[in-house]
Amino acid sequence: MVQFLLIISLLATALCTSDQPDQEQLFAAFTAEEQVLMEMAQQIIVPASDAARLEQNEIFRESLFDVLSTEGSFAYPFDSLKTVSIQTCPLGRFRMFTWYVPLSGQRFHYFGVLQLPTSEPNQASLIEFRDATSEINWREAGELGPEQWPGAWYYDMVHFEANNSDWYLLLGWKGDNPLTRVRIIEPFGVFDGQALFGAQVFGQSYEGMWRIIFEYSSSVSMSLLVEDDFFITESGRHDMVVFDRLAPLQERLKGNFQFYVPEANIFDGLYFSEGKWNLMRDVDARLPERGE
Repeated sequence: MVQFLLIISLLATALCTSDQPDQEQLFAAFTAEEQVLMEMAQQIIVPASDAARLEQNEIFRESLFDVLSTEGSFAYPFDSLKTVSIQTCPLGRFRMFTWYVPLSGQRFHYFGVLQLPTSEPNQASLIEFRDATSEINWREAGELGPEQWPGAWYYDMVHFEANNSDWYLLLGWKGDNPLTRVRIIEPFGVFDGQALFGAQVFGQSYEGMWRIIFEYSSSVSMSLLVEDDFFITESGRHDMVVFDRLAPLQERLKGNFQFYVPEANIFDGLYFSEGKWNLMRDVDARLPERGE
């Protein structure tokens, strides 16, 4: 921690001595900060107790926020910070950082922050997400703000436009009990500087849903991926969200998600058309799909 504060102090000094800090100098300072953050992140899982792990995480969280609040940080990639998933808006309007702390009983606590550039050059503002998994019925909830975040580790993002606004589909992973895991498709938007989770942007089989949740046995893995330029129409190539089709091991176990597994080599997908993400069944994951 002392080393981290020293680096922050040196960076602040460099910023104060020049109206326009040298980009190479800034990146060198952020590289040093990133190394310290990496070391802090690796210490999170060292303690055996949940309380000690969360305490270690708080040290990391505060340090990360300090760095992300520093002038020039929005331009630095932080791509060596492997325990944190960083999703960058394709339009350059924000970056999202999410990570989790593994706890006893195969539970997880999630952390996240949105970094937004401001009107001031090289400046950024932060919106923290608070994991409300234990407080809300996140499987059935509607529109949620950052204080009621359903908590997930987001690993991919797709931009789309709906109702004359920019939206994003977040693909995420979530575990909150020993028996099942979850893959989630979470609509997300930023409006007037506020983060918003959940929206009714799905058609056909998922119409009326605020987010799509796939729950399955914790003993298996599920594929949920963005296939770039995979859906071909007369207007060109478009991204498609492709995923394993889940089914119970036996029909009598329907609805008991600890017994749901991917069907062998059977995939479905979501394609965007007329303002909605629509379901296409039986997608061939090896070949681009053609639409009307």
